[in-house]
Amino acid sequence: MSSVQSIERAFLVLRAVATGPAGISEVARRVDLPTSTVARLLGTLEGLGAVTRVGDGVTYRVGPAVAELATAADPSSGLVAAARLFLVELVDEVRETAGISVLDGDEVLYLDHVDAALQVQIRDWSGTRLPLHVVSSGLVLLAHRPSEEIDAYLSRPLKAFTARTVTAPAAIRRRLEEIRDAGFAWTAEELHEGLTSVAAPVRGPSGAVVAALHCHGPSFRFPVPGTEDDVGATVRDVAERFSARMAAMAEPPEPAEPAEPAVAAEPAEPAVAAAGAD
Repeated sequence: MSSVQSIERAFLVLRAVATGPAGISEVARRVDLPTSTVARLLGTLEGLGAVTRVGDGVTYRVGPAVAELATAADPSSGLVAAARLFLVELVDEVRETAGISVLDGDEVLYLDHVDAALQVQIRDWSGTRLPLHVVSSGLVLLAHRPSEEIDAYLSRPLKAFTARTVTAPAAIRRRLEEIRDAGFAWTAEELHEGLTSVAAPVRGPSGAVVAALHCHGPSFRFPVPGTEDDVGATVRDVAERFSARMAAMAEPPEPAEPAEPAVAAEPAEPAVAAAGAD
């Protein structure tokens, strides 16, 4: 295999992983290459930091080297790095997995997440795209779009993923209004049975919503009944602190104080001759 062909195949594998975390066999299926070839390429990419393994040790996702390249190409992608501290804070406060996502066309794109130290884990959604109306992050992002974009989204047929997915345009409009009033959104078993999530908006320096922070967990333990408003407020508060941090990072540094002009040294007194001995 030529070096050019190896590079082409490595990039093909990397793009396949970027569409959603997967194991070797699934990546091989996506790119139509032998599993042995994909395993070798993933090993090389892992060594370079372009992909990394998630908790189960056999599933790959995009790695930190890709994030660094993306930041160099588009400084706004530094959102992920800036969010990390706040995701850790969310996990500490809510005790469930936390993540960050952005609007990508008519879908929500999950960028990163931090796992909670719990026996029953939720899969890593990083790199996954989903319809806006089926997850809390998507609803938060949709709620803060211009009215014409909301109209366009709701004018098309909306897929129901479970029996609990809300697809009626009028019901979704009422829901979006509630989200704007409360500052957070809940979804319960609307994407998958047994999965519940809550999200809140993150605002950029201009005040526009640029992302959503979320927490999700198994419905049997999350949220504890009666804590929905408190948990939602916690996610909203952390998102607001993140927004404030984003605004502070965008502010230009204050100009340095002008240096004091140098003061000329006083001329030295003329030396006095020593008196002779008596």
